[in-house]
Amino acid sequence: MPSGTVIAICIYTLHRHPAFWEQPDLFDPERFTHERSVNRKRYTYIPFSTGPPQCLGAPFAQLEANLIMARIAQRFELHLLSGTDVQPQALFVLRPNRDLLMTLHP
Repeated sequence: MPSGTVIAICIYTLHRHPAFWEQPDLFDPERFTHERSVNRKRYTYIPFSTGPPQCLGAPFAQLEANLIMARIAQRFELHLLSGTDVQPQALFVLRPNRDLLMTLHP
């Protein structure tokens, strides 16, 4: 490779590669439990990058997400409005292509 060549990893593909993940497109938070993560190869899940360029806000973002989701999940069930078509949109980060219109049920 010539000096100065930029090499990028497609995180979306890495995080959904069937060689590393059982049912990679299924929403399964349990795949991140200690028991299921212990034999996982290093660098198969790097949502905040890795090494020196790793996101400085990663620990805060993870803590904040856990706290917010725990508070919501304790009080509500969330349901996507029926008929809402949501597709992934790959920008700098992967995000939904539209607002997630939800109803909250106690």
